[in-house]
Amino acid sequence: MRHDCWQVWSDRGFLINPDPVVSLSEAMSDLPIAGDDLVQAESIAEDLPKLLETRQVRTVLESLPVADMQPLWAQIDSMDFRVIERLMQMYSYFASAFVYATGEEPAHRIPKGVALPLVQLAKMVERPPILSYSSYVLNNWRRIASDSAITADNTEIVQNFLGNRDESWFIRIHVDIEARAADALINIQKAVQAKDDADLLETALMAVHRSICRMIESFRRMPEECDSDVYYFKVRPYIFGFNDVVYEGAFDNQLQSFRGQTGAQSSIVPTMVAALSLQHEANGLTQHLDIMKAYMPKPHRELIARMRQAGIREAVMRQPAKTGLREAYNQCLRQVLAFRQLHYHYATTYIAEKVKNPLGTGGTVFMDWLKQLAQETEAQLL
Repeated sequence: MRHDCWQVWSDRGFLINPDPVVSLSEAMSDLPIAGDDLVQAESIAEDLPKLLETRQVRTVLESLPVADMQPLWAQIDSMDFRVIERLMQMYSYFASAFVYATGEEPAHRIPKGVALPLVQLAKMVERPPILSYSSYVLNNWRRIASDSAITADNTEIVQNFLGNRDESWFIRIHVDIEARAADALINIQKAVQAKDDADLLETALMAVHRSICRMIESFRRMPEECDSDVYYFKVRPYIFGFNDVVYEGAFDNQLQSFRGQTGAQSSIVPTMVAALSLQHEANGLTQHLDIMKAYMPKPHRELIARMRQAGIREAVMRQPAKTGLREAYNQCLRQVLAFRQLHYHYATTYIAEKVKNPLGTGGTVFMDWLKQLAQETEAQLL
């Protein structure tokens, strides 16, 4: 199946390319789906913050007609896959909005008008039928100045739950990090190709190091416009996973559970970990990381799988006299470690200091996980 919008791009890394579909209006005439159904769905998507604020969202989504996405299969290899991704984004937002509606107890069912199209779309994008990082971040931005770079300051988000500054900034900072990772992703692949040339390998690894440094610079900007209390009490509740939820009309109405949107579904660090041959002790936390790969776009998880065979660490170790090469490799590890330590810091200040439940949005005891990964990374410096 075509996933041509999901590759590694030199100007944006793992972000969708071309830029995200903001409105389906231009594509509707070419889609084999009832146009009225899509017009209504997109109108709800635009009004989602107001519907949540006024506690009307469940009533509105209950009455949403069942849009049959099955006819898209016949055109899926010829149509713009970004349209499928925009539909997936809309319906996954609907599902989370229904389950975690503002001021209500979490629901354990998703109405048929949301559930059936979402399950059909999930099969097309080959990810679970829930809001994931791909829809929340990688496909959730538009440039303010179309001819300028993709940065936190030059983007707005396409889809939201709240429509406030803090939610927008939280997502845009992640978009910025993804864009800044482009050089790391391009050069880690160059490093694989240059394993037999110590000088080229060193040059590539130095470029990877610089790129991760820029990612960290972006990450440090998180507190500028995302307050930790607003994040914890207002933004975070919508991105939890589903536990024992019925997708009405799908899965034989059997209870389903899926992990929530989380930064662990970003493919950047897993790509670096695989390419640099970092090893982590097998336990429930590493199992969680493996599960997270299923929530990534298929081409991204395929890249991670290929990087496991990269052999970069072994190539560096075969050149003991090349101290510059070894230091370039270690610098990459140190920046991966620094990124994880910053993540640990934010997880502490934005979540752990406020919460009694130690589970993160992805469903893990995330503080133990982040601390362990940071320690094991540091232990593998050459």
